Amino acid sequence: MPEVRARTVLSLDGKWAYKRDPDRSGETEKLYDPSASRDDWGTMEIPANWYKTEVGDYHGVIWFAREFEVPEDTKGREYVLRFNAVDYIAEVWLNGVYLGRHEGFFAPFEFRVTKHIADGRNILIVKVDSPRDETEYRLVSEEPGSERPLSDTYKSRKPVALTTIKGSLVDFWHRPGWETQFGQDGNTGGIWQGVELIATGALTIDKVRIYPKLVERDGVPDGTAILAVDVDIYNSTGETVRAEVGLEAWGKNFESAEEIRKSKEFVLPPGSNSVRLVHTVKQPVLWWCRDHGDPNLYQMKITAATGAVQDERIETFGIRELKLDDNGLWHLNGRRVFARGMRYLSSMWLGEADGGMFREDLGRMRDLNINAIRIGSHVEKPELYDLCDEMGFLVWQVFPLHWGNYADTDDVIERAAPMMREMVSMLYNHPSIVIWSVFKEPNVYSFEPRPNLYGRLCQIMYEAARTVDPIRWVHTGDYEEGAQNVMTGVWGEKYHDFRVEDDASPQKVEFGTAAMAPLETAMQILKPEERWPPDWDRWYYLNLDPNWLKLQGIEVESKRSLEELIEESQTWAARQIKESAEYIRQRKYRPNASMFLYFWNDPWPCLGGSGLLDYYRRKYKSYDIFGMVYSPVLVSIEWVKEKHVLGFQKTYAPGESLAARIWITNDLHREFDDACLSWCVRDRNGSVLEEASQSRSIAGDSSQVVESVEWHIPEEAGGDYRVEAERKDRDGKLLSSNYFEFRVTGSASPSQ
Repeated sequence: MPEVRARTVLSLDGKWAYKRDPDRSGETEKLYDPSASRDDWGTMEIPANWYKTEVGDYHGVIWFAREFEVPEDTKGREYVLRFNAVDYIAEVWLNGVYLGRHEGFFAPFEFRVTKHIADGRNILIVKVDSPRDETEYRLVSEEPGSERPLSDTYKSRKPVALTTIKGSLVDFWHRPGWETQFGQDGNTGGIWQGVELIATGALTIDKVRIYPKLVERDGVPDGTAILAVDVDIYNSTGETVRAEVGLEAWGKNFESAEEIRKSKEFVLPPGSNSVRLVHTVKQPVLWWCRDHGDPNLYQMKITAATGAVQDERIETFGIRELKLDDNGLWHLNGRRVFARGMRYLSSMWLGEADGGMFREDLGRMRDLNINAIRIGSHVEKPELYDLCDEMGFLVWQVFPLHWGNYADTDDVIERAAPMMREMVSMLYNHPSIVIWSVFKEPNVYSFEPRPNLYGRLCQIMYEAARTVDPIRWVHTGDYEEGAQNVMTGVWGEKYHDFRVEDDASPQKVEFGTAAMAPLETAMQILKPEERWPPDWDRWYYLNLDPNWLKLQGIEVESKRSLEELIEESQTWAARQIKESAEYIRQRKYRPNASMFLYFWNDPWPCLGGSGLLDYYRRKYKSYDIFGMVYSPVLVSIEWVKEKHVLGFQKTYAPGESLAARIWITNDLHREFDDACLSWCVRDRNGSVLEEASQSRSIAGDSSQVVESVEWHIPEEAGGDYRVEAERKDRDGKLLSSNYFEFRVTGSASPSQ
């Protein structure tokens, strides 16, 4: 075979022609014909989510066209046409030849097009269909006393049996028109990641999966690692050939002293082949999450040669191992770690986020002491996972199925299982990904009979993931296998006792609450006539449920303005998030192993949010306290009067006694000798009314009560008070500071 350059990638991004096809007549009109006129077509910059273009909110078919020529220096080579992601169904023609079809919104797909490429002008046509799911939206019955002040048009409705496998992108708590018959508004669609024409020699490396494994002997790590590397190679010669397949790896972000190199000859028949190389790394440099070490990354070059190199790929990977023990506790590289996490969805319209947005978001998370991210139920751009690898975030990836509103028919299972294999395969080499989930809350369903999702869909999805990944934990769905949602103030009783939720489930996959968006955002998305008094139809469409405010003890009728209502809502939510985070961390390993706030940011411009930032990355009140309660070494003050009620103002009457416990939670595997704890009670003027201090050691990787606070409240007391506590190491460096606020009034009711 003649010597050629191993691999050339030609980007087909840029201006494409496009044409809407609302009546789905494009094939009858032969819009795929390269000679068809496109004079009446518009232009769109690809990649793009079409919602963010002039197309806007559109369900249905759009045709796209792109002309290109292949470079002279690639002629005579093998060509692969690659789409990195199209939402949702793509059908592709090249020079009038039908190449095939792909369903899904996140996975790359490819076609071998060598025999269809012309020397001169080539015409690529793509039909993209992002349809409205035709499920019924059924009215949800409301409990007496909880009826919402909505018109019939906007009353709460939920889908009965979705079949479009798009998770958060089709019907979801944080979507335009959520829980109404308009729950699919704001539709996503289009060619939202890049398109490439890849030229190689006669052998093409299609896929590389790197399986790193820490070696144990008699149950004890022996300090080595083994790399099993599966390489899928396509032989285009039409003949059986002998090929040398080689690998070489080196440190990407560290200096690697050990040579990692392997080469082996294989006999490759025509068509698809899969080969495996195995290499022992004697002194592996491990990948760690950001607060336990360095996120050390390797790069590997894989080559396929027949004398000359025909193709090569560069893959980034890390050597690490995460295991869950019988109690659901996380062990990274043999060390127990606690996941201080965050649920993340960059935008409802994927593709809007870029590397800059991802880096800014992750940088802010790092500053707030977050070390883990739960992505679900969707799949982000590759850049996000690359940055998680680089910055040392643990990632729990959930497949795009959300709530039990999906049908579990044979057809849905047939289509979903291959998508699961695609997701696991495309993300497999990322060391940041440590857990897969097959479904987000499959047992949350409003109607009877309920689909048997666990026994049918979830189990087959689990098996599909396991066929690709034999190593990581595959989780079958929330509320199962130790995963629990512990959000409060959005459903259930008004005075929710948080303690009832913490007995059995080590994975707190969602905690937090809902709050009204920042004032600037509310003013931006509401018309003047919708702002005050509340236009409940519009507010509910924008994700603000009046029942949330009731559950949070907020009386809308007593408020004088939108500003006043937002202030009270955000104050309540900030207190709830602070207290629930503290409570979960105090019970670290008893039973809690992980915790994930719901959400980092609102994924669309909504009025009712549940994160630290809104869609525009404006702060909720909870943002500024979050880094404090996620500090690796946390001092926290637990209120012990009656029920552990979250979010509500804590009150006492004059003459009562304040009682609280001070906890120290240390997520670092480092002991602090003779650390000083000090606390005081202050009145609203800042005057110290009571104080104390002590010195004692803090054990590594621990959480325990270290002090009890007692203070008799004087009969003449009244107003707002706070207990402040701080912990310093033996050299006087501040490790953590925190506070607990309470009010002295004539009543001790938790609703005041």
